[in-house]
Amino acid sequence: MNNTQLILKVLGKRRVKAILNRWIKDQINRALKDNLQIAFDVSIWLDEYAFEMYALDLGDCVNEPFEVDDLFKFVGNKI
Repeated sequence: MNNTQLILKVLGKRRVKAILNRWIKDQINRALKDNLQIAFDVSIWLDEYAFEMYALDLGDCVNEPFEVDDLFKFVGNKI
């Protein structure tokens, strides 16, 4: 099991879905605030959301952002 799979297993589908929901809202709100066209980033710093939402410090386990597509696949391609 690689590091990414381990982190996702620890968080679980419910938490990853909640993080994706928050991330989507953050992306939309940022675009509206800056008066930009709504567009989604292709990556997410999962450790920042895990700490903010669940006080989980993934610190040394996460050295780079996660691909959003991979997270959606993990939760079954739906919110």
